[in-house]
Amino acid sequence: MSVFRKYHTGLFALLSLYGLLACGGIDNAVTRTVAESVMLGPAWTVLPVAPPLEVRRTGQKILMRLDGIRDWVKPFAGPLLLRDGSSIDIEVELTDQTGQRHSLIPISIGASIGFGPAQPEEGAGFFKNRRFVELRVRASRPILAQRIDWYCWTGK
Repeated sequence: MSVFRKYHTGLFALLSLYGLLACGGIDNAVTRTVAESVMLGPAWTVLPVAPPLEVRRTGQKILMRLDGIRDWVKPFAGPLLLRDGSSIDIEVELTDQTGQRHSLIPISIGASIGFGPAQPEEGAGFFKNRRFVELRVRASRPILAQRIDWYCWTGK
């Protein structure tokens, strides 16, 4: 029996694991649900967060699952487009432990809309010492946020 035949299964498993780690195939993201089934409108919806949201990994964003979002007018700026062709503006702010507010902008679109810092402080997100104690959200017209999550990830 050749050495290759004897060890090929183990070698394949080892190389596969290396490929997953090197290519980002293993998701080490941290997700924390902040709220579910929240109706947003023109007035600020204030969601106190206890314990505070911690900055982890390289990047952080608020993910919102919103009914009816189809696209955005212009990535990273402007309103989001609904299936009926109309538009909606969503404003998102995080308040840190010092009381400072941080405005977030749409940075990703998919099953959930990602809102992150326009100008990251460190990596793709915030300084590691920040703790966020409040999330504020409003929309230019009523829309249901099915779920709002704090999402921290490490890029590839």
